[in-house]
Amino acid sequence: MTQVSTTITHDNEGRAWVEPDFRRLWMATAVSRLGSEMGELALPLLAIITLSASAGELGILRTTQFLPFLVATLPFGVLVDRVPKRHLMIISDLGRFVLVALIPILVWLGITTIEWYYALVFVAGLFTVLYQLADFAYLPLLVSRSQIIDANGKLTATQSGNEIAGKGIGGMIVEWLTAPMAVLFDAMTYLISALNLLRIERIEPPRLHTATHRSALADGVEGLTVALRNRFIRPLLGEATTFNFFNEIFIIGLLLYTVREIRLGPILLGLVFVAGGLGSVLGAWFGARVTGRFGYGRVLLTTLILGNAAPMSVLLLHSNAAPAVTVLGSGFLVMGVGIGIANVHAVTLRQIAIPEHLRGRVNAGYRLISWGALPLGALLGGILAESAGPYNTTLIGAIGIASATLWVLFSPIPKLRAITDAIGG
Repeated sequence: MTQVSTTITHDNEGRAWVEPDFRRLWMATAVSRLGSEMGELALPLLAIITLSASAGELGILRTTQFLPFLVATLPFGVLVDRVPKRHLMIISDLGRFVLVALIPILVWLGITTIEWYYALVFVAGLFTVLYQLADFAYLPLLVSRSQIIDANGKLTATQSGNEIAGKGIGGMIVEWLTAPMAVLFDAMTYLISALNLLRIERIEPPRLHTATHRSALADGVEGLTVALRNRFIRPLLGEATTFNFFNEIFIIGLLLYTVREIRLGPILLGLVFVAGGLGSVLGAWFGARVTGRFGYGRVLLTTLILGNAAPMSVLLLHSNAAPAVTVLGSGFLVMGVGIGIANVHAVTLRQIAIPEHLRGRVNAGYRLISWGALPLGALLGGILAESAGPYNTTLIGAIGIASATLWVLFSPIPKLRAITDAIGG
């Protein structure tokens, strides 16, 4: 087994970056994302193929999956600012391991009542909200400000790489071993992630307390207010909310159309998403390298235009499987490159523009709105798929995604030359 170096480096802020601890966080993030990507394809296929879910039931399933972002984000964001973040991440991983593992067990027991799956997916989603909020606030405690773009680039590139592996492996497992087995593999990755987080040795610094008698509600409202008032965070919030809402409509329509009308098998469908993951890897890995040449804000805007317009390639869709895979794969590849670069820059901008002691609650306010759009989009996607048909639903989603870029276009972000220009909002 390779020995991990225990070198500790210091930057001009006096903060130590313990390399092995960042690698453990990196590994935890990577393995959990691998499983999540497998589950992202396997769970809707389990509903469509194994449970014979209707379009409306698929929409409700994805609604329950993302509803926690609407109802739990704000209180969990306050919790993240008050409790050690690594502990919350470990608890979240263990909770998801148990709940997601129950899904294939129910299938094997012959329980096909879909309401049980709604409940499991909803509670697992609560742990996902908690994990993601804690993860966002935890990374800046492990790396310095000067290292954060590179660290986010590494994490995003690894996550995107797991998109490639996860969707591809997920499609193969569904094809060869069934969808419940793919969901079980997803559950196991959360356990492995928790074990990696347990190995992190760095002690979190003492939390700053700006008030002694503040309620959780007051903290939550403060985070939401800061997110809406910050001139750099607000347009990113508008873009992310619009994207998430219409992306759910797009995905629901696309899954139903490709599986039931074009008759794409799980492996071919997985390959389409693999192309998107490949694009994300390229974008995330090389994104920081183009910033210095063209300017931070200009790169963010250009890559958003590229990534958000790519879903319009569905206009070229063909009813035959081979041409459909080519069109979709090309569109997802371009989408991945654009969004891969944009995500690295957007996440870093959000982390830099907000003071450390407010990151948890501000990120919670941000996600309350942006991720809260997911269940609403999923619910509408299921309704549209039943009334307007899967293809028209896919097209509506694609047009909506393309429009999301307008938020950033008409904002101060394109004028940002360096990330440090955003400090103070």
